[in-house]
Amino acid sequence: MRRAGQLGFNMMSVAHPRPPEDVRPGYAAWQAGLAEGGHDPADRHCLIHMRVHVHENAERAREVAESAISRYDRISAQARGRPVVPPAQYEWKGMLASGRNIYGNPDQCIAAMRRCMENFDFDIFGMQFYFGGIPHDEAVKSMRLFTREVIPAFQ
Repeated sequence: MRRAGQLGFNMMSVAHPRPPEDVRPGYAAWQAGLAEGGHDPADRHCLIHMRVHVHENAERAREVAESAISRYDRISAQARGRPVVPPAQYEWKGMLASGRNIYGNPDQCIAAMRRCMENFDFDIFGMQFYFGGIPHDEAVKSMRLFTREVIPAFQ
């Protein structure tokens, strides 16, 4: 991350796999690298990549999102030859509490995004709605609900 900063590159962080305290050192190294490279941090961006699922029914959103996140992570781990973490070992409540995942009804998603903003350093949200086998029509519905009900809370 430091070298990326020295070269003046923008940065992308993925919140889901690690708690904020494990992500912050990379961001700090990038910021230090920007300074070392003579780059103005105001001209560089850090995007945080989030998997998002919004549904009117909070329980349905949780079921869909947790299943899709687990499936996505399992396939990713297998493709990389890494150990697969069983969904039962996920810290779902802790992930939501720190803003590492964004799912639920619109109000819950707004609150999760605010927690994310409090816990991670970034200036751009990158949202992924179609992941882990979520059916296309359900991902589109989630995007539309997000646009209509969640985004206005941040304008």
